[in-house]
Amino acid sequence: MKKTIIYSLSVILIAGMITGCGGLQKMVDNAKDVKYGTTPSPLEMHAGKVPVSVTVTFPPKYFAKNVKLVITPTLKSDDGSEEHSFPPQTIIGEKFKDNYPRISYKNGGSFSFKDTIDYKDAFRMSDMELKLMASTNKDQGVPVIALKIADGVKTTPELVMQGMAIDGGLKIVGSVIDDKGNLKKGDGVGQGSSAIVGKTVRVTTTKPTITYDSKEAKLFFDLQKSNVKNAELKSEDIKELVTFIKDAAGNAEKELKGVKIASYASPDGPEELNQGLVEKRGQSSGSAFKKALKKEGVSQVEEAEFISTETTQSEDWEGFKKEVAASDIEDKDLIIKVLSMYSDGDTREKEIKNLSAVYNSLRNKVLPKLRRSVIKFSYQSKAKTDEELSKIAVSNPEKLQQEELLYSANITDDLASKEKIYLSYTKSYPDDWRGWNNLAVAQTKQNKLSEAKVNFQKAEEAKSGNPQVLNNLGVIAMAEGDDDAAFDYFQKAIDAGESSGAPGYNMGVILIKRGQYAEALTNMGDATFNKALAQTLSGDNASAEATMVNLGSNDYAIFYYFKAVVAAKAGNEGDLMENLKIAVAKDDKLKGYAKKDVEFLKYFDNSDFKSIVQ
Repeated sequence: MKKTIIYSLSVILIAGMITGCGGLQKMVDNAKDVKYGTTPSPLEMHAGKVPVSVTVTFPPKYFAKNVKLVITPTLKSDDGSEEHSFPPQTIIGEKFKDNYPRISYKNGGSFSFKDTIDYKDAFRMSDMELKLMASTNKDQGVPVIALKIADGVKTTPELVMQGMAIDGGLKIVGSVIDDKGNLKKGDGVGQGSSAIVGKTVRVTTTKPTITYDSKEAKLFFDLQKSNVKNAELKSEDIKELVTFIKDAAGNAEKELKGVKIASYASPDGPEELNQGLVEKRGQSSGSAFKKALKKEGVSQVEEAEFISTETTQSEDWEGFKKEVAASDIEDKDLIIKVLSMYSDGDTREKEIKNLSAVYNSLRNKVLPKLRRSVIKFSYQSKAKTDEELSKIAVSNPEKLQQEELLYSANITDDLASKEKIYLSYTKSYPDDWRGWNNLAVAQTKQNKLSEAKVNFQKAEEAKSGNPQVLNNLGVIAMAEGDDDAAFDYFQKAIDAGESSGAPGYNMGVILIKRGQYAEALTNMGDATFNKALAQTLSGDNASAEATMVNLGSNDYAIFYYFKAVVAAKAGNEGDLMENLKIAVAKDDKLKGYAKKDVEFLKYFDNSDFKSIVQ
């Protein structure tokens, strides 16, 4: 591609074909006074289109009165593979007999032409030409050699897909340039089968906090007795607790905290007697239960205070009230009222016994349940390391608690492992939207978009209107090419309260693709590659420079290539060369791409630039 933008008409018109026309010959002689070009120059691609605006300005006393000029704007690729001819435009002098826009001989005038065409990769290196044909009223049209008025098409907006890969943290394998020397638009750029998609939102969870768990059983006593009956030790309640403690003692995943015994007396005897009963019942219960555990081989019973007794009130009026309230005694409301009227225990007991009609029911249905010892065993599961959680989640997920299983998927970077763990989670907890959502996120990043879509929909069914899921459904719609539907999803996610910044970023990507760069910036938050891209495309190249500086350094060749573009726009030759060197060192195929990038047009003849791209 030659850098010369304007050729003189006196050079390119074929003078021998117009010798009979003095006016036309004079136009050739004074061609240097004509101004023409495109805005912008070079041309630019936006939203997959190339807008073209051509202006030709004729000075006063230039355009001959009897001349017609037919101008055919043409965009032609350097390799000859593509050519687009725009509709011919005709202008005439004051006395030419036809009905076209006229140019005044005395005052001169301007001709303008605007149109838009679809962008094709072949047009990156191209010439914008004006093919001219001149004639007079008497003569047939005289062909004129094409006049080049602009070089190439800037295609910086197409970096948006590469920006999504960078912003999404995908590992780019191989070159970002395809076999035809064009920038890859997405396919084959990610890690393995990873897809270049918008920003999804995964539900994160912290490592589960270990909390105490407990299991309890009860021993019941006869009226005014404190000895533990053999029948009580053989009850199903006690046998289950003994077996549970035995199993826990042999389980390395459980840490035994101890057994506490709280004993009680029914409030139907002298308070002094009941106090003694409470103490003796605690002692006898502890001794009997220790013996039962020791018989089963639970060695922890020999540890000091493994079994301990708690201090309780001598008469269990609170327990009495609860049992009465839960009973089917006809006058239970009256009994509870009496309890509320008197605070002294002896007075309460006397007044209740005066209710002779109900006292027999109390003695048979309520009071026996209060003569008891409550044996409570406390334990906790030992905290697992991340390595242990990861291993168990893959091999035996059913052995993990719900939050442990969900957390274990978060701590692995392997997408296939994440997917396997989340599949296990959704089988165990199908009503939890978090599992379906996170499963679909892992599938999305593996380019399993159909499966991901189904599972995002399941997450939406489990919890309708969830902002994270709405964003992720938008990501799928965008990957499917339905940017309008995706945009609606992202807006709904924001309206529903999603604050991660993902939907705003995703909306910004769509707006970049639409060529709405200023609008994209209103949606993008933190510094990202595509935010910097929108900044420079909207005309704020200084902010783009600052954003790229904030992003620091990374392994992406295209990252440094874009920094070189930003530097070229700023006229910073040093930074341009430095970043372009880094880019081509990381991806050798960028050399050929840079040679055809008219962002670097004014550096094409620069010796440093040539040495980098050779």
